[in-house]
Amino acid sequence: MMPNSRETRRNLDAFPDFKSAPSSYQFARAGQWEKAWSFSPASRPSPSEFEAYIADSNEIAFEAFFGHAFFGARKRGSAQELIDFCTKCLKAVRSKESFFDSFRRDIGCPVTGQLPEFAEIGCVNAWRSIGAFKIHSAQLSYLEFEPLWHSIQDSPVGCDLHHAKAIEFAFSRPLEHWFGLPISVAEQSNLISKTLLFQTLESARLGLDALTHADFAG
Repeated sequence: MMPNSRETRRNLDAFPDFKSAPSSYQFARAGQWEKAWSFSPASRPSPSEFEAYIADSNEIAFEAFFGHAFFGARKRGSAQELIDFCTKCLKAVRSKESFFDSFRRDIGCPVTGQLPEFAEIGCVNAWRSIGAFKIHSAQLSYLEFEPLWHSIQDSPVGCDLHHAKAIEFAFSRPLEHWFGLPISVAEQSNLISKTLLFQTLESARLGLDALTHADFAG
């Protein structure tokens, strides 16, 4: 799961989890991932289908899955702006070049070298209904793992047995977007894996350190 060098750790899309083409993708209105509109990469919704799905909503979110890892972004605006956003997301999924190269060019994120503003641990496609555990950006570099682990175990997401778990690293500029990495194993009742969580946080911490040191050097 961890990149091979401090240089590549600066960008989460360099993680091995995101090297393959997307295996599926989905859209959700108003953060209702429990009712997500999901597709295989071969599917191609039309602009009229996007328009019907968006209806009177002024916000839509997109996620591309790479196995159990995922990348998402949220757009707010007029119906036409949301349709254009969905069309660009679909273009990135079907692109013959790198998904992230296409997404970055047409939508503007992820931004190279940008620090996450916070991280959240939650239930995949039940983020709001179960409730997420938030880790602020300052804690990502300096947190003590054992106290964090005990707090997570006692939280609603830590006690849930019905959903896969992921940790999201979240950004707000130029629009809200996030990277999600799996931290549970289905064969272990979907409980959060202490080992996976530690490895993912440690890799993210090293990435933050590498980026911060590069900023000071510059």
